Amino acid sequence: MYVPKRIIGCLFGLFFLTQCQKKKDTIPTPVKLGVTPWPAEYSLASVASAYDFINRECDFVMQQIDEGIPYEEAFNKEPMPKALSEDIGFRKLYTGTKPVFLSVSALSLTRKSKTSYYRLANETPPDKKQYWESLPFDHPDVITAYVNYVEYLAGQFSPQWINFGVESNLDTWDPAEFARYKAFCAGVYAALKISHPGIPVFLSLVVNEEERSMHYARQLLPYSDWVALSAYPYTHVSSSANGNTDPDRFPEGYFERWLDLAPAKPWCFAETGYIAENLDVPEYSLHKEGTQLWQNRYLQKLGELMRARNGQFAVWFCYTDYDALIPTLEASGDYQPLFLFWRDTGLYDENNQPRPVLQTWRDLRQKN
Repeated sequence: MYVPKRIIGCLFGLFFLTQCQKKKDTIPTPVKLGVTPWPAEYSLASVASAYDFINRECDFVMQQIDEGIPYEEAFNKEPMPKALSEDIGFRKLYTGTKPVFLSVSALSLTRKSKTSYYRLANETPPDKKQYWESLPFDHPDVITAYVNYVEYLAGQFSPQWINFGVESNLDTWDPAEFARYKAFCAGVYAALKISHPGIPVFLSLVVNEEERSMHYARQLLPYSDWVALSAYPYTHVSSSANGNTDPDRFPEGYFERWLDLAPAKPWCFAETGYIAENLDVPEYSLHKEGTQLWQNRYLQKLGELMRARNGQFAVWFCYTDYDALIPTLEASGDYQPLFLFWRDTGLYDENNQPRPVLQTWRDLRQKN
């Protein structure tokens, strides 16, 4: 049968466009990933390595500030303690042009009480520190001081996202104290939205299976632009009761039920990670199995969820294991058994050898 050349040309063009569309459809959506500059050990070289990884392998950097609040200086808008100013300057120097996710904690490491005064504020009189630490969360001056502090940090880092309340919903809160914290969050959120109308401002939620945690989360979400998750399931997920942390055993809808608390809001993993080695912390009666295979599978599952539910980004808290940092913390008196929880969650192990999860990280970010 004779077919005119112009018809052949049209058919070829249609075939070409169809094949290109098919190829385009097979390219997965890139996932935006970042880490903190948490180093393998206390040394300038180790910190430089952390930022080198950020500049090569990340879409952004998370700068988490979690060492107390200089209430007096912030409230009066006075110069910040010297140690804090130096720390911020150092971070800015190494961050370069990478987008910044600013994460600030108003809570102590227990995540159920107001944080103490900035621990290196040596210039601040003790009576001033005691005064501020005695005030309740919902005191107007505490809210003002904290807003001023976040504003100061935002002015230094020019962040694209702000988390003003790290891990805000633990089920272990005293109900009366949580009510004060909720009032605090309401005041801080309202002020930050006025000064940063174009920036996502939110607080982060600990992912677990406790109904009280979800109850607290529901109360806090009106003061959060996003549903921002903090997830380290290997420590507590019910499927790991016998120590087995295989992520394919997670309860159905483990993450999705949290996203469904506010399905119209954007969401992210404000921080996460997964062990690649066994975790033993007797002080917390914690004994969990970890393998490189399960760690890798966990990141794969996160990537699948983010693509399916349009997650905005994910922070993997530690890019490398920090075994060498533990003795330093012990020698300085800063060590807490809690620090073991994340020691073996790195994309690199303690010998700086890449784990399989690093390739998954690269695959998820691929922008073909």
